[in-house]
Amino acid sequence: MRPLNFKVVATALSILGVTTFTLCILWELVFPSATMQAIWKVLLPGFHGITWQSYLLGVGEIILYALYTALIFVPTYNFFQRRWAQGAAR
Repeated sequence: MRPLNFKVVATALSILGVTTFTLCILWELVFPSATMQAIWKVLLPGFHGITWQSYLLGVGEIILYALYTALIFVPTYNFFQRRWAQGAAR
């Protein structure tokens, strides 16, 4: 089995995060009573309501979170995959 590629995982996580964030923002615009702004303000420093500036800041922060997650996850996964694949081959 081939090891995970950092760029592939980081890109996939970024697209997943930005898509989910965008859908949540659109949901809030359609249904203002079902807002998640309190959660966004906690998770995304600098987020202050639904504005273009906050949206773009949120997208940037989500991409940074995705890169951080991939930076930790990919080497950890590859380490254990190699270790356990070698152990299973014996």
